[in-house]
Amino acid sequence: MPAIIDSLNLISKTIDNLMQFLSEDKILSKDFEQYLENNKIEVKTQNEFNNVVIHYLLDLKMQNGLKVLEYYRRNNAVQDEIIRALDNSLCAVFQVNKILSNGFEVKCLNSNTDLTLIPMVKMEHLKTIGRYDYIEARILELDNTLYILEIYNVISEFDQWGAIVNSVKNLIQNPKSAYFKNEQKEIELKQCVEEFYQKFLECFKKEYISTTNKKVDCLIEYFNQFRLNKTQDSYEDLIEETEQYKYFEVNELKCSDSRFLENAVSGFSSHSEIYDISLWIDKKRGLYIIPFLKTFLKCFKEEIEGKKECIKEFLTSDKIPPSVIKYVYDNNDKGCFFKTINEALDTNFSTLEEVLFNTKSSFVEGGIYSPATILFNSELFDKMLSFSEKNEQKPQKIGRNDPCPCGSGLKYKNCCLKKEL
Repeated sequence: MPAIIDSLNLISKTIDNLMQFLSEDKILSKDFEQYLENNKIEVKTQNEFNNVVIHYLLDLKMQNGLKVLEYYRRNNAVQDEIIRALDNSLCAVFQVNKILSNGFEVKCLNSNTDLTLIPMVKMEHLKTIGRYDYIEARILELDNTLYILEIYNVISEFDQWGAIVNSVKNLIQNPKSAYFKNEQKEIELKQCVEEFYQKFLECFKKEYISTTNKKVDCLIEYFNQFRLNKTQDSYEDLIEETEQYKYFEVNELKCSDSRFLENAVSGFSSHSEIYDISLWIDKKRGLYIIPFLKTFLKCFKEEIEGKKECIKEFLTSDKIPPSVIKYVYDNNDKGCFFKTINEALDTNFSTLEEVLFNTKSSFVEGGIYSPATILFNSELFDKMLSFSEKNEQKPQKIGRNDPCPCGSGLKYKNCCLKKEL
């Protein structure tokens, strides 16, 4: 127990130091303010503020593509194990199987592994969490012990649907959670990547193929059928150009959007806007579905509407692998390549290695599988789609004494049925 208490104190102190650095460093504090403004985030309580700051410090990148934690390291000469643990922290959904005196025994839904988690706060502050409930939480590992940094959501044991949907969200936002503490799953993913790469080149004869969001769902299904050695007719009728190549924000592409489930089930074709979208195969990481890829490629050869925002998104997003940037580097004038990137990011890069080290450090430091590859291998995603199909096929009949589907834990007659009467 003393060792755990010492670790908890060190983690808390490190987070306090990070927050202090954020408030005192002019460049970082300005970047944080810009982040809040760009995402229209309004913080009303101290707890909301802490959650936003933790997310910014541990998950996000600055405007120039550098991870916030990496910027902190460089300006404080810090390389200690707690910073590395924070950098490797992840969010997932866990079902509580047993409540201990100082923590929880849980099953991680994302990776299907049994774990023991120690909260950063006293157990008496977590009385609302019951056995078999689900918690959506951020965890980190230090000295072979797993700690809960933040609990973002408590989901009733009766709301398996909500737990699955939130797990899938976390899989997309943090693919590493799919194989956390599950070596067999990582082996399966590596095998899947190898298969996808060979089949993709066999199918399309090149490493990417472009169409519009209105036809990409069918193109994905075409490739999936080819991969399974079923069909094939020509896919030429699934390829089309947009009327104009330009970059803009598509609300449905935001994982945090309240319509996440509807978007995931209905596909890209349901999006109101029309934009270019491509299938890209990465030899190390699998299949990527990349909106605006062709627009991005055109940014290095001509003037494109939304050019600066497009380049910034592609360079700073962890949903875009380094292989895309290397492809652009190899197929463009080098002077134009660096000039275009430096103008968009307000940087002074002069080598490809420097660009990738600063903007794609998550990939450089460790393997990240593509979200599409993760979902193709996810039982949770299959369950989510199955639940959705069942709900579409027939209305759900709820008995008066059944658990209320809203997840409150109350009987239907004592909860939402009252509101309906």
